[in-house]
Amino acid sequence: MPKPLTTNTLFYGDNLPILREYLNDESIDLIYLDPPFNSNRDYNVLFKEESGLESTAQIQAFKDTWDWDKATQATFEDLRLTAPIPVQKLIQTFYDLLGPNQMTAYLVMMTTRLLELHRVLKPTGSLYLHCDPTASHYLKIIMDTIFGVANFRSEITWKRANAHNDPKRYGHIADILLYYGKTANVVWNPQYTPYRDEYYRSHFKKDSQGRFYRTMPLDAPRHGEGSPTLIYEWKGKLPAKTRTWAISKEKMAEYEQQGLLRYTKYGTPTLIKYADEMPGVPLQNIWTDLPPINPVAKERLGYPTQKPLALLERIIQASSNAGDWILDPFCGCGTAIVAAQKFNRNWVGIDNNYLTSTLQKNRLWDTFQILSQRDYLVKGDLILAEESMV
Repeated sequence: MPKPLTTNTLFYGDNLPILREYLNDESIDLIYLDPPFNSNRDYNVLFKEESGLESTAQIQAFKDTWDWDKATQATFEDLRLTAPIPVQKLIQTFYDLLGPNQMTAYLVMMTTRLLELHRVLKPTGSLYLHCDPTASHYLKIIMDTIFGVANFRSEITWKRANAHNDPKRYGHIADILLYYGKTANVVWNPQYTPYRDEYYRSHFKKDSQGRFYRTMPLDAPRHGEGSPTLIYEWKGKLPAKTRTWAISKEKMAEYEQQGLLRYTKYGTPTLIKYADEMPGVPLQNIWTDLPPINPVAKERLGYPTQKPLALLERIIQASSNAGDWILDPFCGCGTAIVAAQKFNRNWVGIDNNYLTSTLQKNRLWDTFQILSQRDYLVKGDLILAEESMV
């Protein structure tokens, strides 16, 4: 059993052995992963048969190709023998259906890692898997099998581009995020988006100071005899026989003192709600308000698959609290750990290429002035390779 993590940590190496060696069961509150997968390749190539004789290729920075090689075959056999029975059956079905090709290699790689990620997630934890329509349908079946169908919470569509001129098909401008909980009792902080201008015009009025407001009724349907505390005379008026007041007399008086009551022509009180004091529209599962990183943005680091910081900020705020542990097992340029640091979360980042380490370290220093080995730890097999290049 590994010692519990107590310090923010960057690991360099294959995330599978790192997960097994360093992370305890139920130690992580939120996992975000954006595993490498190149959907821009010819779709048919992903299903092309391969001999299986190739040696394992070191996955370099920005290369996201998965091959059916000796290592994949070994992982496949291990899953068939040691994984939970439903996972054994599923991975065999994928093999029988698709054959030993790059798509199946990708699914094998993901399955064995998702089993470990499920293990390290707390009962109140959540996992967001970032993918695209090329493989999202397969990944959802894997997630249903490992996490349980009942723990699927949302499929989020993120609009990542404005337009594509893709030949002989509709423009591909969206990614998919599969959101699952470890159990039904997940951490959840509702998120909101601002009201649109047309919504203000159609649902609000302006007061003399130019503030948008609308009124809400302060009576409610009466059930049975109704609550005695909600049936009282206010300004000489009782609620209708089929209604009660929605709030207590003390609360009604408080609103009156604050100048928040407005009366209908029949003398019925309503509550003034100002738009600038309302949280906005509850966030839905189609996200069109988080644009991709434009070519001249200060945020851009030159990493091809870099995601906007706002995307990770939203996920971390929605599904974790201050002091929680955040894990990104495919850390890349470090967007998830930067968002975690910003919102006072603990974090673990794993990446299999030492070439990204300088990028991550520089980003943490430029953003927060924190240094490796002073403010966070750096571990993993690839540290020696990195140091040998200095």
